[in-house]
Amino acid sequence: MKAIVLAAGRGSRLGGLTDSRCKVMLPVAGRPIIEWVLMELFEAGVKEVIIVHGYAGSRILSYLGSGRSLGMKLSFVKQKSPHGTLGAAMDALRDLPLDEDVLLLNGDNIVSSSAIGRLILSEKPSLLVSEHDHPEEFGVVALNGNMVEAILEKPSPHEVVGRVVSTGALKFPVIWREEFERTVNAGMIGLPDALRNLLDNDVPIESIRTDTWVDVDHPWDLIKMNAILLNRVQPSLSEDADIHPTAVITGRVHIGDGCIIRPGTVIEGPVHIGNNCDIGPMAVITGSTTIASGTRIGPFSRIRSSFLMEDVQVDSGTWLQRSVIGPASVLRSHVHVDVGETHKTGKVGDIHVRRLGLVTGEACTLEHGVVSAPGTILGSRVVVQRRVRISGEHASGSEIQSGGI
Repeated sequence: MKAIVLAAGRGSRLGGLTDSRCKVMLPVAGRPIIEWVLMELFEAGVKEVIIVHGYAGSRILSYLGSGRSLGMKLSFVKQKSPHGTLGAAMDALRDLPLDEDVLLLNGDNIVSSSAIGRLILSEKPSLLVSEHDHPEEFGVVALNGNMVEAILEKPSPHEVVGRVVSTGALKFPVIWREEFERTVNAGMIGLPDALRNLLDNDVPIESIRTDTWVDVDHPWDLIKMNAILLNRVQPSLSEDADIHPTAVITGRVHIGDGCIIRPGTVIEGPVHIGNNCDIGPMAVITGSTTIASGTRIGPFSRIRSSFLMEDVQVDSGTWLQRSVIGPASVLRSHVHVDVGETHKTGKVGDIHVRRLGLVTGEACTLEHGVVSAPGTILGSRVVVQRRVRISGEHASGSEIQSGGI
């Protein structure tokens, strides 16, 4: 069975993290999200995948290539239709035989190979569903037994009828593209719109439940996804890494080629450190942390449960927790990131985030002694001057000299 993976969106709610790459190419636990999706498909027995790309799509093509390294045959379709996810699906379906079934998945959602396998084995068209703490952010699914009865897309809180939501993973006959076209011609562009029309016409759609779905819609979702995926990474210490004998490394830890782990450094897994990183001396890295290639962590710094992208520089004495740091960002010495509860704006209202530190876009600079309040979010190329306390959200290109509260 073929699969279609939708990967055309930017991920605008991720702010500056997607200024130069699409969401599916964010490197979580050492791999782009879309590669994790493809690995789960491969384990489920799917060997042929059509990837629909758009924003910054050249990164996807150059990274994945033919798919041979994954044991798969990949083909690529550039989204031409302006009709949202439904248009993207139609672009991929256009040349497929009408008498086949096909899988459809979002490239920024992780679902397990076992859940995909149950979709494949289903005798009816099937939708993968899961429970979520914020169902109003998604398509809420009403069920009658195991059959889908209705789909309410991003309802207001008082309209929510339960916690079961659509994951966007679907098995269906290719001939449904005719219904997709009718839905678009009626002025609707969402896949849930087409599914509602099918349900209105008494087309049966089976629900298949999973508890392994991880979705990335906001920056703090990357921290959760990173923690889950790190548990799937095999521990390995590269023979090409220079690890000082006094460094203490315990738990599930991956250290890539060309890394230098300096004296007295403590690394407690699960932790993934990419290639050519320089850590320490006397640095401490713990608790579901990913450090991407080319990153420098200075002496006496402490990093916990965080996600650092490529070529980040963290100078001495910096304290970083539950944070997402964009590529080529610089945190000078003695930057301190506080962690705590915060409220953020979601698709349909406020979201309570239990614990969040700092989120930066690309190429930000926090000078010596900056203190960041819980839930601070910076765009790209933001400069924060020395000893400033910052909070809230700041647009790309900002310079914060004082009063960043």
